[in-house]
Amino acid sequence: MQMNPLTMEANFFLETLTAVSQSSSPTQLDPHLTKLLERIVVGIEKYLDGNPTYVLPRETPSGGGPGVVFVPPKELQTIKRTFSCTACTNRIVGTTIAKAVAHLTENHPNPNPNNHPQPQAQQPPQTKQEKKRAQVKARQEIVVQLPKKAKAMLVGEIASVFKDKYPIADKLKVIPEYSIIEQDLCKLLAPAFPSQPLRIYKFGSRITGIGTRSSDLDVFVDIGNTFHTFEHRASKGTIKNLRAMRPVFCNSNDWRIINVIEQARVPIIKTCHLPTGIECDICLNSLGFCNTNLLKYLFESQPLTQYMCIYVKNWLERCKLTEQISTYSITLMVIYFLQLQGLLPPIAVLQQEQSLNQLVGPWIVNFSQKTLSELGLQQLDVTVAVVKAYLRAFFLYFSSFNYDQFMVCPYFARPDIEIQSIEKLMPIRYSSYVHENPDCSLQLRKPMVVQDPIQLNHNVTKAVTQYGLRTFVDYCQQTAGLLEEPSANWRQRSA
Repeated sequence: MQMNPLTMEANFFLETLTAVSQSSSPTQLDPHLTKLLERIVVGIEKYLDGNPTYVLPRETPSGGGPGVVFVPPKELQTIKRTFSCTACTNRIVGTTIAKAVAHLTENHPNPNPNNHPQPQAQQPPQTKQEKKRAQVKARQEIVVQLPKKAKAMLVGEIASVFKDKYPIADKLKVIPEYSIIEQDLCKLLAPAFPSQPLRIYKFGSRITGIGTRSSDLDVFVDIGNTFHTFEHRASKGTIKNLRAMRPVFCNSNDWRIINVIEQARVPIIKTCHLPTGIECDICLNSLGFCNTNLLKYLFESQPLTQYMCIYVKNWLERCKLTEQISTYSITLMVIYFLQLQGLLPPIAVLQQEQSLNQLVGPWIVNFSQKTLSELGLQQLDVTVAVVKAYLRAFFLYFSSFNYDQFMVCPYFARPDIEIQSIEKLMPIRYSSYVHENPDCSLQLRKPMVVQDPIQLNHNVTKAVTQYGLRTFVDYCQQTAGLLEEPSANWRQRSA
């Protein structure tokens, strides 16, 4: 059974309104009451303007079908309120509004009936900023313990992780099901946009080679040659196309709508392709596909990157940090770390090698695909010992990283890039775009700054809170310590 909290509050309000109306003749109004009643009316209007979902009741608790079982209205009468006064040592002043009002109008009579010891000096109330600072300080002093699932993964033999995860991730890059999904999607959507060309692009963790069987397949649907169009936030036209797609999926026997998220930076339709059982995130933005091309090149050039990302993605999921730090964000952090070790090139260098730039809005999305030897870098042989050593160094590095002062920047790939000076280093395409769109600059006033190497005005970790960052740092520190210890069945062998 369920009950909306507003149901009980509304019931209390109506009881008081009825009691006052019956006892006061004529009824009275004063400036304070007028203002409060106006706020209540405005609040109700706002609540109703939000188009709240109308939940239908189920007729009987044991009955099937739609709807829910509500707490019976008569049960509301069994709940009674008790009023206490915090200024009078939490003295109980009654169970009715009338008694509570009388207590205040009599100016707190008998404030300490039980002779409780009174504080000698009352501290002034803290401001919001002081409370926030105190909370942050308290959290910083607490070390958040690594979850058991993450510990179990770390103390086990690292080779087993790759034995289970890597073959699946690598196989999922290209499977026949993707062609079926692409064909079905084109067949489904083409009639909805008859006068516009339509093309499908697959991207995301499955395509880069770090996905699992439960991973979504990300899909960019290009309607009307919009590949090179950039939108910092989705335009009305994009939302219109997304909404036009929804009923098409709903009316299909091969697709099931899971959710439509219009308010995201990149709006998506979450759906499931029933013939293959693969869930798909469908969007109208091409930059995800461009990012995937870059990651595929880096993974293939330096295979160590792919192994580390598979491990760190699994670690992130076991630590339950994915709501704040995405797989893409942690992947960029792995890339940046390996760039600092001289194992991957800066993205700026790869883009400078291009004779002809491909653009999505102001952003260069293509890059030189030279081999590491052509770039003067070394490709490492991937062994368990090598992967473990670099993983430990990765977690150690980010456990002591100065997030207040520096940022993670795969574009420049230099150590100690200061947050306050990054905009002066940005290429002209960034400066020009931000000059024309001042609200679309890189989000630097965040606890954690990890810059997208293609869409240079995007901080991919902008959702991370101070507490989330503190938790991540604590987990990194503990993980580095556990990776230093030998595994239970340690053997040197290829991953």
